[in-house]
Amino acid sequence: MIFTETRKLFQKIFILGILVACLGLLSAGVGTNASADSNNNLIPCCSYCDDHKQAPICQHGCSLNCRTNQ
Repeated sequence: MIFTETRKLFQKIFILGILVACLGLLSAGVGTNASADSNNNLIPCCSYCDDHKQAPICQHGCSLNCRTNQ
């Protein structure tokens, strides 16, 4: 009886550990939003594309969310 209760307790702790690990991976940005954010880094700033309209990198659009280094 004690062995079965102990085994059930360890199974619950193991499953809880797996769920916490999955939650940690998702909160660290390993989910789908991380790949979308990394693609946004390849889009140039619109201020650059305004000055260089013929640049090949500007053919796919630009990002309005750029910070200027001052």
